[in-house]
Amino acid sequence: MLFYIVHFMTHHIQLAYYYLFDSTTICVTIMKMTPEEFRHQKCQTLQGVDLSRKGCIDDAIKLLVEVINNRDEFVTTSSCSGRVILFCENIAEGHKKGCKWLFTSHDSVDIQELINSVDPAEGNLVFKYEPLILHIRCFTLDHAKLLHTCALEAGFRNSGITLGKHGKVMLAVRSCMGLEVPISENGELLVSHKYLEFLVRKANEKVEENQSRTERLLTCVKNAFEVNT
Repeated sequence: MLFYIVHFMTHHIQLAYYYLFDSTTICVTIMKMTPEEFRHQKCQTLQGVDLSRKGCIDDAIKLLVEVINNRDEFVTTSSCSGRVILFCENIAEGHKKGCKWLFTSHDSVDIQELINSVDPAEGNLVFKYEPLILHIRCFTLDHAKLLHTCALEAGFRNSGITLGKHGKVMLAVRSCMGLEVPISENGELLVSHKYLEFLVRKANEKVEENQSRTERLLTCVKNAFEVNT
């Protein structure tokens, strides 16, 4: 998709014209909810139970989430500041059945601390790094485009907007800095400690870059809100 143009036809309907690579034009009708409806749904979201493993917002993005939620036109629905994980895949009859976390950190990782968590006897171990992910419900498509621009400028170039039923507009802020490497299978370690050190070093580099992008995102969002007050 190259770009889109939005026209507000009435107070309750928006038409989004999408121009695709093959010059095809698709027109999507979006039912626009009222400010009162959005405000009610925002209150329900913020008052809901946090179902994440941690059960609260990560410290590294608390200010970012607060700045976004302080605006009437936005509400964050889920978030993670980024994390390094070591987990064991639960496999039954050839199918994945969830996983067991052996190690997790939202900051740079100490290699010895990670190695102490590596126990091949646990089964199929996977080392993984996930960058920041932030889902934001937006009042209108124009509001989503505002934060989408901020995300791109901050380096989160895999961010995107989705249009759902009943006027639901969602922005996902994300990047392509992920890393996922199997390190053991059937109780046998497949890599050396030297390679584990290499993985941790690469993950720590990604942690630092992710933190820098998150700081830039906060700055971009603050500046955008000041201009669009």
